[in-house]
Amino acid sequence: MQTLIEQAKKVIDKYYSPNHKVAALLRAKDGKLYEGVSVQGQKLHLCSEWSALTQALMDKADIEMIVAMRKKDDGSYCIYPPCGLCRELYLTYFPEAQVIVSENKIVKAFDLLPEAWTK
Repeated sequence: MQTLIEQAKKVIDKYYSPNHKVAALLRAKDGKLYEGVSVQGQKLHLCSEWSALTQALMDKADIEMIVAMRKKDDGSYCIYPPCGLCRELYLTYFPEAQVIVSENKIVKAFDLLPEAWTK
């Protein structure tokens, strides 16, 4: 868990700008990492998890762990728990993945959206 958090900090440092303040890092069971950054437009904001997850889906990866990291304007970092749309995305594609929601808490993706629909 801590290793993935530290790697996520490096990703947001690499891409940080006023339009990219959050980075997601997904780790597949084979160890491959998928990076994504938030994208802010005039009328639409796309969470960092979506760009990372798209890459993973294209690779047919089996994601085991997910973390999103935000870099604040003062240079500090915080783990960014997933929004409702990202929780739905996780449940749809990687319900068994472990999601880091704080420095000391990991939950299964399916637990982030209780009483969700079934396919």
